[in-house]
Parts: sequence; C-alpha cells; structure tokens
Amino acid sequence: MIRLAKKEDIPELAKIYKDLYDNVDIGEDWTIEKATELLTYWYNKQSDLFYVAIEDDKPVGAIVSGIKSWFDGNRLVDTEIFVSNDYQGRHIAKDLTIYHLRQAKLKYNANTMEFHTYGDETEFPQNWYNRIGFKKDDELIIMNGDIEDVLNHLGCFINDKLVSEEETVKDYSYSDLTNLYANLKVGDKAYIFDMLPPIAYQDNEAERAYIESRITAMKNGADLSLFIVATKERLSDFKDNELFKYTLDSCYNNGKIYVLDADDIKEKSPLEFFQLANGLYFGEYSNGEKEAFRDLWKNENTMGILIKDSQILNYLENSVETIVKKIEDKEIMPINEIVPNK
Repeated sequence: MIRLAKKEDIPELAKIYKDLYDNVDIGEDWTIEKATELLTYWYNKQSDLFYVAIEDDKPVGAIVSGIKSWFDGNRLVDTEIFVSNDYQGRHIAKDLTIYHLRQAKLKYNANTMEFHTYGDETEFPQNWYNRIGFKKDDELIIMNGDIEDVLNHLGCFINDKLVSEEETVKDYSYSDLTNLYANLKVGDKAYIFDMLPPIAYQDNEAERAYIESRITAMKNGADLSLFIVATKERLSDFKDNELFKYTLDSCYNNGKIYVLDADDIKEKSPLEFFQLANGLYFGEYSNGEKEAFRDLWKNENTMGILIKDSQILNYLENSVETIVKKIEDKEIMPINEIVPNK
C-alpha cells in the first residue's frame, strides 16, 4: 500500500535512510538524527508529495520531491527515493515512482523530474534510472562549496558567526488572512480560487469570520473575484450548506463570484488549473504591491506562506489572467455567475 507520509512515519524512515547510506561508500556519514532532520524538512516543505510504501503494517520506503517553477513549467526537484534493504527486489521503488509521478502530474502538472544520484552508470542505482527513462544531463554541472571558504575567497572573513537578515517570508494564520481581506479597499484587487477542500464552509467562528472578511472587502469597494471550482458532484454536497448559500447571496459593488466546473476548466485551461488546484489567493494593492498565498491548508495551525518572489508572482498572475480571459471570452462557461447586489 502507498499513502501520504505521516509525521509518525519519520523515525522508522530515518532508520531505513541511515542503513542504506551505511552500505554505500560515497562519503556521506548519516546519523539517525540527521536523517530525521532531513525527512522532517521534507514533511514540512512538501507533505502533499511525500509518499510511503507500507508492507507488514510498517513503512519500508518513501519518495518525496519539491516543486520548482521553471521556464517550461513546474519541475520535480531534489527527489529522494529509498527502500529498506530488507524489502528491495519487490518493485516497491517502481510502485512509489509511478504513484508519485501521477500525483505530481495531477496536483502540479509537473513535466520534468531532476535529482542527484551516485555510482557507476552500469551499476545500481544509475542503471535502474536509465532503464525507466532517466538520463544523465550532459550540460548541467553540480557544484558545491564550503560557505565560509567561499566568503573568504570573496574577501569576507567570518570568524565568529554570520549575522542573518530578518526573514522576509512569514507564516500566515487564518486570522491574518481574514484581516487582510477585511482591510482591502477601493483600488485593491483580489482573486480567490476556492477548490472546496474538505473543511470548506464548516459552520465555525473562524470560517464565518473569513467569509465575512471577503464580503467586507467587496462592500469597501475592492475588486474581489471569487472563483468556486469543483466537480458537479462536489458542488452537490453544498446545496444545503447555509454558509455556502450565504456566500453566493453576498456579492457587492465590483465583486464577482463564479461557480466553475472543475472538469471543464481542467480540460480548457489545464496548465493554469493545475497551478491553482491547491488554492491560490492572489492580490494587488492600489499602490502596486502584490501578494499571493498558496498551499493554504497544509496543517492545522498555519495556512501558508506569503510569496514575495517576483518571478513566481508574475507566473501566478499570468495564470489568473488566463483563466479570467477565457471566462470573458466564454471559452470557459461558469455554471453560475453571481450579479452584485445593488
């Protein structure tokens, strides 16, 4: 069985990871602690692409990749795949790879996978990667260097400690997001793609406050567009949901609400759909400053990361604009288009 990794899987996976590197001579001396740190990093960074193989009721292998936006679309990068010595030869690595790549295609429309490996080309693991379609890059060269040594060569001598700048990326809570929308005003724009996750429109204080903040933004004159994207079957789950019906009845001023068929938008604008599939809140203030939120539901305590990278922002903005234009050109037909209340 293959499933998403759980936090409690990490100790067992860390033992497997260390044992595997104990049996190869590539100059890497892994400890349980360092393996745990690595796998915890991946769990926090990309838990939606971190999969484990379960045999005999325990984790016996795993695969995980990061997502990087590149000139040709999304790439899987820094992939880690490993299977316990005791369970090799059972096609577990193959099954993990197939499952992982299918999910990466579905969730992110990833088109390329890149990773580091070791050993001779005629031996495992390189010969296995060659058999399943990977090849060595003849142009890119991997470089590494000791940071203090590089700084010294650049004329910057560090003897004691590096003084780091204040972090420019911060975690945002549900209340932060609610406050952001409640404070939007005339001249501000926001595009909200609601993919109706399992916790959507549950009747609790935080969800009601969040919905009211979007309505407040419209009442304050902000150009807020809400795109509710789901299959018709999923939409039917909300036919009696009072918060959902209240949302559809609360469109004001320059606000727009569109209910879109996920299958239709996936067919007619697949690249943009996959970009937005995990949830995207994209906005531009009247002073030109831009903000975007993605992967909002990654755990129970935090809702995502504020994106400041201009390249990613531009890419997301282009995705939003493409969807909007296709709706305006009637290439994508909403199931329902809500007219603002007067």
